[in-house]
Amino acid sequence: MADLKKTVFSILEKDPGNTEYSWLTKIVNYSIVTLVFLNIIAVIIQTEKGIAQEYNTFFSWLEIISVIFFTIEYILRIWVSNLNKRYTHGFMDRLRYITSPIAIIDLLAILPFYLMMVFPVDFRFITILRFFRLLRIFKLKRYSHALQTLWHVIEDKKEELVINFVTILGLLIISSSLMYYIEHASQPELFSSIPATMWWSVSTLTTVGYGDMVPVTAFGKLLSACIAMLGIAMFALPAALLSSGFTEQIKNQRRKKNSHTCPHCQKEIDGKELFND
Repeated sequence: MADLKKTVFSILEKDPGNTEYSWLTKIVNYSIVTLVFLNIIAVIIQTEKGIAQEYNTFFSWLEIISVIFFTIEYILRIWVSNLNKRYTHGFMDRLRYITSPIAIIDLLAILPFYLMMVFPVDFRFITILRFFRLLRIFKLKRYSHALQTLWHVIEDKKEELVINFVTILGLLIISSSLMYYIEHASQPELFSSIPATMWWSVSTLTTVGYGDMVPVTAFGKLLSACIAMLGIAMFALPAALLSSGFTEQIKNQRRKKNSHTCPHCQKEIDGKELFND
């Protein structure tokens, strides 16, 4: 049983040292990726009533097969989770794995199907649950090197991104309040309240400018111009943070790829250097 557990773990976690079952690892990984993409396409296409009705049987079987496959995967991942170095200390660590973001995504990928079996009458509830099937796209994180890199970048830069988001939120509130007091007297219907004015702030900060809410006073136009320029600067910051994060991650990955460990001194050296015994 222990050997079987280790084999399942190496297949699900894509262990590079598991050469014996590498072919099975590829089949499992490609199957999951294919099912995820098919489900995303199905959710999108099913919004077309004509196609949804014509191919209803196909979509139903695709959902059943996907749920069976993802349920087995979810149960197996919980079973072998204690072989992961981060979850080796009994029941509490296994519970910690179950409540981890990636495990919650795995659960949400199958939960709508079972909830629809329990609540088959409330069509509004079913419609909402169908949306959660799109969360299956996040399962691709395990199987895509690019998505893993993106996840690491977000984790590394999360504090800076949170600070940037809070700053944007503060700017949104301040600009909405100022514009409300400036424009309310001239356009009481459009700028009826601060929450209503927030729509103008969002469209101006993001430089979209739909034109449905436009200031007509001189001070309002001046504030609008200032907010638009600040919006360009504020939304450029996350892009710069993510860009620098990607650069750091790529450098780290190349450094690890080109490095070896000296068997005598156990010091990491550059793989391009030569050393003598």
